[in-house]
Amino acid sequence: MIDRGAVRALDPDAYLAAIPGLARLVVDAVDGGASVNFLAGVTEAQAAAWWSDRIPDIVAGTTTAFVAVEPGGAAAGAIVGSTLLIRSRNQNSPHRAEIGKVLVHRSARRRGIGRALMDAAEARALADGRWLLVLDTEAGSAADAFYRSLGWHELGTMPNHAYRSDGVLAPTTYFWKDLRAAAR
Repeated sequence: MIDRGAVRALDPDAYLAAIPGLARLVVDAVDGGASVNFLAGVTEAQAAAWWSDRIPDIVAGTTTAFVAVEPGGAAAGAIVGSTLLIRSRNQNSPHRAEIGKVLVHRSARRRGIGRALMDAAEARALADGRWLLVLDTEAGSAADAFYRSLGWHELGTMPNHAYRSDGVLAPTTYFWKDLRAAAR
C-alpha cells in the first residue's frame, strides 16, 4: 500500500516541474495498452505537450492535478500515478466536476495508488462544493471494474467511441458519483 502522504495536489509551479514525469506516466500507460487519448508509439514529447496544454487551467484553478510519488528506494520521488479534477466552468453546474487521467505506472499497481488518488480527488471536490462527479473509461477494461469497485455508477456505454492504443475502436462507459451519498 502507498503512504497517503505520497499523494498530493500540485500547485502551478509543482505542476510545471512534474510534466516530464507525467509524460513518462502516459507513455507507460499507453505501452501497457491503456486507452488514455493516445495511440501506440506516443512519445514523451507528445505526452508532455498534452500536459502542457493544461497549464492555463492549472493556473486558473479550474483543474487540479494530483500525483502519487514513489516514497522510497532508488525511485524515490518518481511520479507513479496521476489524476485530474476538472471543475465545470458553466454557470449552471457549480456542483459538478470531471475526473480525468487516472493513471498508475505498471510497476506500481496493486498498491492502493489508484484508490488513494481517487480519494484525494473526491475529497478535494467535496471540499470545493463539487459533489457530482463524472468520468469515462474503456468499457470492460480493468479501469471500468476499478471505478465500479469505488462505488461509481454506470450512466451508459457508447459503442465505437474511441480508438484503443492498438488502433481498434472500442466502447466507452460513462460513470457518475454523488459524493453527498458516498459521505453518508
